[in-house]
This record gives sequence, structure tokens and C-alpha cells, in this order.
Amino acid sequence: MNFYISDWYVDVNANQIVSGDQQIKLESKVMALLVFLAHHHGDVMSRGQLEKAVWPDQVIGYDALTTCLTRLRKALGDNSRQPKYIETVTKKGYRLIAPVRWQQNNELSPTQKSQQPTWLIKTIGILSVVTILVISAIWYTSNNNDSDYLNSQPQSLSIAILPFQNLSDKNDQAYFSNGITADIKIALSKISGLQVIELPENQTQSNNEKMAQNIHFNLLGSVQRAGNTLRVNVRLIDNKTHHQMWAESYDSEITEIFKVQDEITSQIVSSLSIKLTKEEKKRVAQHYTRSIEAYDFFLKGQSLYVQHNKTSNLMARQYFQKAIETDPAFARAYGAQSLTYADAYRYRWDSENENSLSTAISLAEKAIEIDNELPQSHWALAYARVNNHQYSLAIESANYSLKLNPSYTDAFATLAESHIYSGNEAKGVKILRQLMRDNPYYPAPYASALGQAYFFLGEDEKALSSLQDAMEKNYSLITSHVMLVATLSRMKKTDEAEWAAEQLDTIAPQFMLEDVVRIFPIKDEVKQQRIIDNLRLAGIK
Repeated sequence: MNFYISDWYVDVNANQIVSGDQQIKLESKVMALLVFLAHHHGDVMSRGQLEKAVWPDQVIGYDALTTCLTRLRKALGDNSRQPKYIETVTKKGYRLIAPVRWQQNNELSPTQKSQQPTWLIKTIGILSVVTILVISAIWYTSNNNDSDYLNSQPQSLSIAILPFQNLSDKNDQAYFSNGITADIKIALSKISGLQVIELPENQTQSNNEKMAQNIHFNLLGSVQRAGNTLRVNVRLIDNKTHHQMWAESYDSEITEIFKVQDEITSQIVSSLSIKLTKEEKKRVAQHYTRSIEAYDFFLKGQSLYVQHNKTSNLMARQYFQKAIETDPAFARAYGAQSLTYADAYRYRWDSENENSLSTAISLAEKAIEIDNELPQSHWALAYARVNNHQYSLAIESANYSLKLNPSYTDAFATLAESHIYSGNEAKGVKILRQLMRDNPYYPAPYASALGQAYFFLGEDEKALSSLQDAMEKNYSLITSHVMLVATLSRMKKTDEAEWAAEQLDTIAPQFMLEDVVRIFPIKDEVKQQRIIDNLRLAGIK
């Protein structure tokens, strides 16, 4: 049920809050937090209670709730030091203190009231539709002969991989269904002529439908795990005809999961009439481990690593280590563990270990030694090398990763960062914009890197837009916060820069100006100093 909180109307289904002319979209987790607090209005809710309510089926890091609260307060215009909405009760938790009123059954929402039609609005609406149709016809005609980016690309089949649903009795099995989704995406991305897009779990149905307009096929599925048994349901949908091209249900022992993944990939290839080369057949059938226990540890680590914060990074490293101890030949686990050490060095999450970066390089090299044909290992080495200011070697490793898998977007992103930090920002921008055009649901680090490139190029408005985009996707990403403060400061937006600096202090209280050198491994020290100078202007020491 929708409700009012002070002057804000909360439209739960639309994931938005409305006050006057303001309409602010909330992420699904932020809305879930607000609804839970509203249902417990005036009560102090502990951190544990909030985490269980908002993330019932996920393993999360300590910063997840803090990030969610920060976003909610920002949307409401609240101040944690002088709260009008959400009060922090020291050592106990949080409580909603603003008045709450639930919407009555027959009561119109503010949006519905504002949409009461008049003859003028109807007339304008009709004229607008006609105008749009005319403009669309002109655009379509003029673009038939256009040679823009999209039209210049080779035509290929495209498939969207929607996150497989977790139907297990235990909610904490979401990492397993997410891992299967990711591995099927990786297998399909090794096929030339097939563009693979993984849609994020938190997107609305309308966004998915909009995305599907430019994608040929959708792959949907669900995973149910109970003890040693596994059920995987899969459907392949033609978006143009809405015809179900193929569907299957797999019931097997958990030890057969790799066989199930192979079968799904094979059936998709067959349904789409794709002819694989001998090399592609070899790559698609490639497995990383035969140990289900090691694979399970690995998937748990992956689900934590992508949260990009100190606590989840350390937890992910521990799971990757367990995977390696279970299967010492698990090359992909070595590569994944390498990333945790590289990030620990970059963000000073492991301040007592100055050898984190060299450890990261060694782990990536070990992964390559075990399996030289694994794209993820070469990407991990590229990431460690760029943080070690070895730009040409990083570019070499990223390119080798792309040789093994031409659709490997993470390798493309690290390739772009290598060019940006070595001084070729324009080339980095070109790579990133291509990535983001290919997949409108690109992850936050791509937008953050693009924002950095624009900052170094002196294009502050573009930098600001990209960095805000990155923070919408992942509020915990430190690079976005740091560069946002620097950008706002250089744009003379003093109040906004100081607010952004406060948010940076919330998610990274240990951050210091000297950390800029690690977080942004830039060849040109003058550019590093520009970041530091602008951060200092915003009050960061």
C-alpha cells in the first residue's frame, strides 16, 4: 500500500517518491528499506533486523545498509546530524521519526490528481503525438542511409540473459542462481556473432521490455536447490514474435551442474542455428573445476566481490582461498583472488600488507600458468598491472584476454582504464562509449572510468553526468565519490562539493588525500595533483 511520509507521497509499485513537482526514483532496495521503516514507524530497528528485511536472500557486506540509508536520506533531503526523517540511535539502530499516513482505498494519489484532463491538455496531447509521429518518420527516413555507430556494426544475433530466479527453500542460495546465470553468459559470450547481454536483477519489467526491443531473444530461468538435488528451468523467447523457441526442465544431482550448463548452452546454439568453429566448441565446453564444493565456494566469493567494499572484499578472498584449497588447479579462483588483492591495495583495504599488489600479480600469473586459455586470468593480470603503473603490459594482457574472448567486457573496461591512466584519455573514452552503447545495462565502474576520463580532458559537465550515473548504479564505488567531489569543486559548486565530501566520508571514513595516488594510478603526476587540489578545496584532508 502507498503512503505519505511528511510531505512526500511514496508510490511503492513505481519505486518513486513525489512532492509537488519533484519526482524521485528509488532503487528497489532503498524503497524496501523505506517501506519496512514505515511499517515500524517510531520503533528502533537494529542493523540486523534491517539487513534481514531488505536482503533476505543475499550475503552482503557491512556497507550495504549504510549505502542504502545514505541514498534514502539524500532522496528525502534529510541530514543525519539534524534528522527530520530517519534518526540514528547510537549502538541500537535506526528509526523513522517523520509522520506516516497510509493512503486510503479511494484516495487519489498526487500524480492522479495532477493528471485530471482538460480540453487543452487533451488537445496538446493529440498535437504532441502527431508531432512525434512526424519527427519519427523524418528521423527514420534520414537514418536509413546513416552510417552511425550502430548501423556500422556487423549484424549479429543478440540475446539477453535475465537473472535466474532463486526458488530454493533457503533464501541464502541466491548466489548460486546468480552464479549459474553468469556462467551461462560467459559460455555464450565466447561465440562469435552472438551479442550477449545480462540484465541486472533490480531492473523493472518496463525497463526489460524497453531493452528487449533491440534484442532478438530472451533467456529466462530459475534454479531450485535442495540438499544434493537441483532443478533448473529454462526458456528461450523470441522477442519479435513472443514465441517460446525452446524450454526445458533439468532435474539432477548437484554434481551434474556442469553437465546441465553445457546442455543449456548447446540447446541455445542449436535453437538459434549457430554454427560453431572447432575453437569455439572447445572454448564453450571448457570447465574451470570438477569440484562442486570448490565451485560453490567460488560462487559465494563472486557474489561478495562485486559489492566493491572493504568487508565484502575480505570475505570474498576467504571464499576464493577455500576454493583453491579444495581444488589447487582451479585457475579461475586464483584469478578472482588476485582481483581482491589488487583492490585491497588500490583502496587501502589491507593497509598492513604492502605486498598486496605483488601478491595480486603472482596470483594472476599462477592462474595463467595453470590455464593460459582463460580470459579471466589475463584480465586479472591486466588489472593488477595497470595499478602497478605497467600500462603497456596491462594493455598487452587485456588484449590477450580479448583475443581469447572478443566479447569480454571487463577486459575492454580495463583496456580503457589503461589508456586513460597512461594519458590517452580520448582512446579510453572511445572504448567505454562503445561498451556502453552495446549494453545499456553496463555496470558502475564503466561510468566511473568514463567520468574520470572526462575530468582529465577538462569536460566537467560530461564528467559530472557520468559520475552521477555510476553512483546510481553502485553507491559504494569509491572512485565515483572521489571524482565527484573533485569535479563539483572545480566547477565552483561549493555546497554540492562539500555535501559530496560528507558522503565520501560516510562510505570511506579512512580516506585521505594521499590515497589518490593509489586509487588513480595516473602516469601524469600533474593530473593527480589536480584531483588532490580540488578535494582539498572541498575540505578533505
